[in-house]
Amino acid sequence: MPRRVARIAALAVGEGKAEMAVLQHLKHLYLPRDCGVALKIRGGIGKGGRGVLEHTIRISAGVDYDRRIAVLDTDTDWDAEERARATDEEIIVIESKPCLEAWLLAVHGIRPQLPTADLKRRFSKEFGRPAHDPTVYPQHFPRERLDGARGTVPELDKLLRAFDL
Repeated sequence: MPRRVARIAALAVGEGKAEMAVLQHLKHLYLPRDCGVALKIRGGIGKGGRGVLEHTIRISAGVDYDRRIAVLDTDTDWDAEERARATDEEIIVIESKPCLEAWLLAVHGIRPQLPTADLKRRFSKEFGRPAHDPTVYPQHFPRERLDGARGTVPELDKLLRAFDL
C-alpha cells in the first residue's frame, strides 16, 4: 500500500502549556493521520508575544514548512512592530486578546471584559480546571461546539483556516 504524503507541512508554536493543550486537542479533532496536513506542535517557552515570534522564526529556520503559525497572548511584548515582523516572516499569528482563556470562554458564549488573571480564574471556575490541563478539552470543547463557534470566535476560525480547514 503506498504511503500518503502530506500536502501541507505546518508548524504551530503555542506560547505556553495552555496553547499547547489547545493545539494538541485541535490536531486530534481535525487532523487525523493521512488527512494531508502534517502539523508539528512546539512550545513557545512563555516569553510573551515577541518571544514566541522569535522562537517560531528560530525553530523553523532551514525547515521547509508550508505554514508557520504562532498562537500567543497580546497582553505582553506584542505591538504593531511585532505584527509587521510576523507579516514579513509570513507567520500566521493567532492573537489571543488579552489571553487564550478569553476566546475559549467565547466559544461557550461567555465574553467577560476582564484582566488576564481574572479570565484565567473564570475559565477554571466554568470548566473545573485551568486551560493548561489537557483533560478539559475533550469534555468541554467537542468538535460540534468548536464548529458552531467559528462564526463568532475569529481566533478559532483563523486557527482552523491555518490548518487548511
